[in-house]
Amino acid sequence: MKKLVSALLAAAVPAVSPATAVYGAAIESEYTDAASGIRFSTFSILSEHRGITDAAVRYTDPKRKQKSPALQSKAALAPAEQISEVYDHSVYSNGGTSMTSLTSSPRENDIFLVSTARGSSHTLTEPRRISASLQISGVYNSGIVKLVRLAVIGNASGELSYVWPPSKVYTAPETVPFHRDYYGAVQYDTSSTQVRQTDIYKQYYKSIYVREVHYDRGIVETVSSKAPKPVEYSIDF
Repeated sequence: MKKLVSALLAAAVPAVSPATAVYGAAIESEYTDAASGIRFSTFSILSEHRGITDAAVRYTDPKRKQKSPALQSKAALAPAEQISEVYDHSVYSNGGTSMTSLTSSPRENDIFLVSTARGSSHTLTEPRRISASLQISGVYNSGIVKLVRLAVIGNASGELSYVWPPSKVYTAPETVPFHRDYYGAVQYDTSSTQVRQTDIYKQYYKSIYVREVHYDRGIVETVSSKAPKPVEYSIDF
């Protein structure tokens, strides 16, 4: 175990302008749904996952905090044993996030948008909204959960929301038999996030605080999750 005395984690939370990564980018003009076998005339991914590559979360393990030695007992120790370290908190950071499978689940939360007659156009008259949450496989503490949400979705809640503006125009070409119906939905990509842990201890000489000491524990978890993305598709009738 390597002791890191330098302040390698001076910022335990993302910076004001964190680095982001775009995951799951893809657009298709025609698409056959694997689950239903329905051929979509158009299919597009409306918003991509924008995870924070340098995400970091501070977390205090209550069990380890309770096990820290009491400072008031130090006076009973020999002089050579007067230096002690007390657990303060841990920092989870993004050790690497990647999408392992794109569009890996059936559609969910389908909503009807508009129906457009052949050779005409139609404008949405009111906004339509769809939302979904990041789904994490397994049970983890709140610090790891928050980190994965930041690393994959880009926010601490893990919520994704998309709004269709009322000004959006939909068309149906002359080649459509009668009309083209447009729908919105949510699909999921499977992602994998490596969680790096650094433990921070307070070092004391007797009861006098000296400095922080950092211990890099390396990658402690590899977390699989399903990241939602809004999609739009159309079917000709």
